[in-house]
Amino acid sequence: MKKNKKKKAAKKQTLLGGAAKSLRKLGKGRGRLSTTQKVVGGAALVALGLGYLAKRLRGGAATPPPDAAAAEEQLAAMEEAA
Repeated sequence: MKKNKKKKAAKKQTLLGGAAKSLRKLGKGRGRLSTTQKVVGGAALVALGLGYLAKRLRGGAATPPPDAAAAEEQLAAMEEAA
């Protein structure tokens, strides 16, 4: 009986033993959300997605960095020289 306890204690102390225990806990907790929790979580995800899309659409074309104009001028000068 004492050998069993020592093995369990040693297993918990190792990194992999602790990770295995955590993974088992995660597997047991799956599917325990109530319908209300699932609906609220889904609504939150939809709201975040819509906010992200609205932000992307509202932004339009990306504004060039301040050095872009100088880079374009230098490129045009190089093309004229060639």
